[in-house]
Amino acid sequence: MIIGNILIIDDEKIIAEAMKDTLEDVNYNVVLAADAQQAKIIVKNQTFDLIMMDVWMPGQDGMSLLEEWMSAGFSMPVVMMSGHAGHQDVVKAIKLGAVDFLKKPLHDILPLVRKLLSENINDDEQKINGINFDLPLKVVRNIFEAQYFDYHLAQNNHNIAKVAELAGLERTTLYRKLKDLGIDKK
Repeated sequence: MIIGNILIIDDEKIIAEAMKDTLEDVNYNVVLAADAQQAKIIVKNQTFDLIMMDVWMPGQDGMSLLEEWMSAGFSMPVVMMSGHAGHQDVVKAIKLGAVDFLKKPLHDILPLVRKLLSENINDDEQKINGINFDLPLKVVRNIFEAQYFDYHLAQNNHNIAKVAELAGLERTTLYRKLKDLGIDKK
């Protein structure tokens, strides 16, 4: 019995295949992609319960692929992985929409995958308006603020003065906030 479909996107073939073997031993269905281009083709044709993606890959890196997918309304949960990522990479990945960030080499991957997949099953209970309240407060606040400002910018024809007034902020403060949240003001 297959208990979940997982896509692993990693250019390090030995690591990807070791993860695949471990997960397939306990009945997960695992597909491998060596780079972003291959991953894009695979996700057009298949749905996954979990995607595990390396940050550093040749061609398009994992972080920009994550951003591209999330901007397009991607709904499959993505976990970023890296052996040499800094704190800023972890924060950026979570802000972009990754559900977790794992440090490589991954030791004892099964408990991590089981935990992530069980959290995805309970997502509807844990989320209100797409916000997972199990995330750190700062992450939740950023998600909420991004949704709030996107909504009001769209409703008010991107009129910064009007949105600033609605939000109770000075325009310069709003500009700074939009930049920090990565929101296009146009």
